[in-house]
Amino acid sequence: MLWTAAFRLPPEQLGRLYVYPLPAAFVEALWELGRRWRGKNDRARAPHASLANALTAVTGRPVCVLPRTRMGEGDVLLVTTEPIDPTILAIAVRKWERLCRGSDTNVLAPLLSGVAPVSTALADSVRRPAPGRVAAEPWVYRVLRWVVAKQLAARPVLFDGREVTFRLDSSGALVAWDDPITKPRRNGTDARAIMQITPHIKTMPGVGDLICVLDATLTRLRDGLYDVRNVWIDHGREHGGSALLRLPVGYRKDQDGVGRVLGDFSADIVTACGLDPLPWGPDVLREHPERVRAWRATNTEHPIGTGVGPRTYLRLTEHAAKALDAEPITYQPFTAPGKGAGRVSVRVPASAISDHIRPEALDAAIGATEHGRLRIVHLTATSGTRKRIREGLEKYRHPQSPEPTPALGVVQPLTRRTEVVGYDIAALLDDVQVDAAALASEAPMLKAEPGTLTLALVETAHDEEDDRPDAKRPLRRALAELGVASQFIATRPASEASEDPEATDHPVEAALKDLMRLGGFSDDRLRDAVTMRSYALDRPAWLVGVHIRRQNPTAAKARPVLVTVLVALHADPDPSRPWTMHMYVPGTGWRPHAQGLAAFHASAIGAEAGRDAFANARDLVDQALGSLPGHDEDPVLVMIDADASRRVWSGLSDARLGTGALPGDGLPEARDMAVVRICSDDVEIPRPVHKAAGGKRSADPDQPAKPDGRLYVHEGDDGRRSWMLGRTSTTYESGIVGRCGALYTRFTLPLEKKFLQGKPWHSFTGTEFVVARSGRFSEESAAVIAARLCAQPVSWRGRTRWPVPLHLARVADMDHPHYRAAEEGDVSPG
Repeated sequence: MLWTAAFRLPPEQLGRLYVYPLPAAFVEALWELGRRWRGKNDRARAPHASLANALTAVTGRPVCVLPRTRMGEGDVLLVTTEPIDPTILAIAVRKWERLCRGSDTNVLAPLLSGVAPVSTALADSVRRPAPGRVAAEPWVYRVLRWVVAKQLAARPVLFDGREVTFRLDSSGALVAWDDPITKPRRNGTDARAIMQITPHIKTMPGVGDLICVLDATLTRLRDGLYDVRNVWIDHGREHGGSALLRLPVGYRKDQDGVGRVLGDFSADIVTACGLDPLPWGPDVLREHPERVRAWRATNTEHPIGTGVGPRTYLRLTEHAAKALDAEPITYQPFTAPGKGAGRVSVRVPASAISDHIRPEALDAAIGATEHGRLRIVHLTATSGTRKRIREGLEKYRHPQSPEPTPALGVVQPLTRRTEVVGYDIAALLDDVQVDAAALASEAPMLKAEPGTLTLALVETAHDEEDDRPDAKRPLRRALAELGVASQFIATRPASEASEDPEATDHPVEAALKDLMRLGGFSDDRLRDAVTMRSYALDRPAWLVGVHIRRQNPTAAKARPVLVTVLVALHADPDPSRPWTMHMYVPGTGWRPHAQGLAAFHASAIGAEAGRDAFANARDLVDQALGSLPGHDEDPVLVMIDADASRRVWSGLSDARLGTGALPGDGLPEARDMAVVRICSDDVEIPRPVHKAAGGKRSADPDQPAKPDGRLYVHEGDDGRRSWMLGRTSTTYESGIVGRCGALYTRFTLPLEKKFLQGKPWHSFTGTEFVVARSGRFSEESAAVIAARLCAQPVSWRGRTRWPVPLHLARVADMDHPHYRAAEEGDVSPG
């Protein structure tokens, strides 16, 4: 049995909150202010969010201004945990409006006079339309976590004999304020971090209640305000306030330069309401280290490592079980039925897999594509990197091929079908203005040739601490315009060079394995995985990954983009027939993976997320599924990530799972297509924390047992099943240092092991598989095949969080030159 850090929330446990139904005139005035709202760096992106932040600062309690259904439609509610003093509410709203408008306008506050809070049972806003189904008004998911957090904070958490009190902050998160994690710096000061627990309210397939998923993180504190986006301020009663405030931080430009300010006019409004001023200033973190604590938005270098470890999660789960008076959600081992029933294996034994693709297998994979040859072009700036690449390629060299020489611009054979050529183009590799013509001029073997696929391995020396733009994005796009997919490898600093000639160069190994992924090359490892006994793939099939993501820009005038990426593997259980990998290019169709990837990286990352974006995405996916090349009789198994797809296809949501719209519905053969929803987001699905029985056990009874990479199943109230593949990271499996989070908690680490605070403490994670439609597969086969494709990557020994075709689609998106970029022009019409 697999325990998780998740709990059901039955109706009687949902509690009550105070709701202010906002008058229509107030809502219209707020929306009118929004139409003239200008995105600035000292306030939220929308007025309703800015107002909620300001009221949170004044009341010290969570406050949300949310629509009952969707923005711009129906009632709008102001929700909080306790009634707000009417005088404070009027002063705060009036002051906020005047600061927003930059005038003495007072429209909003008078409209709230006479509006009284209504004590509301959250259970009244939750519906159960059918057994195993639950639906709630959208605002409930946001505010219910406050109720759960308050129950969890009622008593200290016991970490192996040490009690730690968590305070409830104004966002509804739990913060170990009085027990910071510390690690001495060389200068004699202490680096600090704070543990934070956040309850996330979710639904689960087949479960007729809302569930709570616990997420524990380590927030690493900063000593200065540079790049800080949020702060905690202790504004408790001894400081003239009432709570531990979590407030946004922005900046303003004036004649003296750029200054950091508390967002949404929080400091001004707190003062206007007669409360003690909030401490603030350029040196506030040094002047008030026990009252004000800040962290950066990005995961930058810090003396304290990331993560809390699985032992902490197990202690939190035990605490939550008592606080919520509930048992954690559990999964049972999935076994095959019938005679000789036993556990269903999902992973080929490591001893049966090469850590890289062997030369003869590489040639076979190349021969299966429409290209007869592969050319690897390495573009470097230093002789050290050229040497590292030559040494790394030795594993792929056929014994009958000569050893490559350091000569530049000379094509040299690696296998019967593979050749290598190198160029030294240091100036171009650091040029953010580089273009395809310049690259082709300096490295002519990049130019396309009939029957030859070209891939590029490119050196980059960009320092993440350097303020100069990184040239990787323009380089990748310029290469893609030449039809060349690219992989980057960082210059190794002299201080990291190993004196051991036998030492493994892990960055080069990883880069070359990723180069094989770009080419769509694999050997028998994927076939071996999906043809293991019990639920084996027994016929040729299409295995399709569909990745959907909404990219929200940061630039004021840029528009959001909907990214849609499809990758397909044609799988065949016959060992004599190699697998092929393809990528869909809108307007062109399915192309071999490397060519499709280059075309994608040379074009817009997605289509503008306008009114018809979801309908257009459905049409694009159906068009792609309906045009898979050849093999018309082969069944199709679609694996789609859950992140954004549930809004595109209603049949992927828990509320309408399998009954609403699904990928392929626009095709005559839709019923024959299996659709499996994949989720690996740690705050969307129950996190594995402990295998309660079976397997090798530790002598320490309080140590969590790892999930062993097996497949587990949960059966809901209506019989709907969801599968979970538990997983440990490579770091966790690397040795006793990697497992320190299972041996200790950060609060109970022995003094002599204090150095371990600087290490990453990885916890157990999982991937959830939900079969929305089984098509020509059985439900069990569809889930098992998807799980097996997580347990065996394309070209290396290891695991991925998503099945191979979906993993390839997601990585293609993340490698796009405009991934997470805010350029307005990087969209295609529609």
